[in-house]
Amino acid sequence: MAQDTLKEQLHECHRDNNHLKDSISAMREELETVHHDSNTRVQDAVADANSEISQLTTTIGAIRDEIEALNNDTQRKMQDAVADGQIEISQLKETIATLREELEHLRLGGNEKLAEEAANFKNERSQLQNTIQELRDQIEASK
Repeated sequence: MAQDTLKEQLHECHRDNNHLKDSISAMREELETVHHDSNTRVQDAVADANSEISQLTTTIGAIRDEIEALNNDTQRKMQDAVADGQIEISQLKETIATLREELEHLRLGGNEKLAEEAANFKNERSQLQNTIQELRDQIEASK
């Protein structure tokens, strides 16, 4: 009987041992599955992050190109405005010079007319004074 008990205990130990081995094997498989799932999630997250980085890099490049195009357009418009302003300034200077010449010509012409009218006025005055003197003389003589 002692042998049978020993055999039963040995048999029970083997069963427990096999059960523990099965449990360890199941846990090992579950651990590997969890590890695999974790690695898959990490790889997916890295792939998503790389995709987002790529999209952001593309977007940044497009925005930089757009900003550069806007800067170039603004500079071109400013240069055009400056050139137009310089043309307008040049035209205004020419107009001013022409108007000054015309004004000077009018002044000279005006001075000549004024001198001519002054001479005519002086002649007319002299004639009127002579006529007055003649009429006085005639009045004196008729008295």
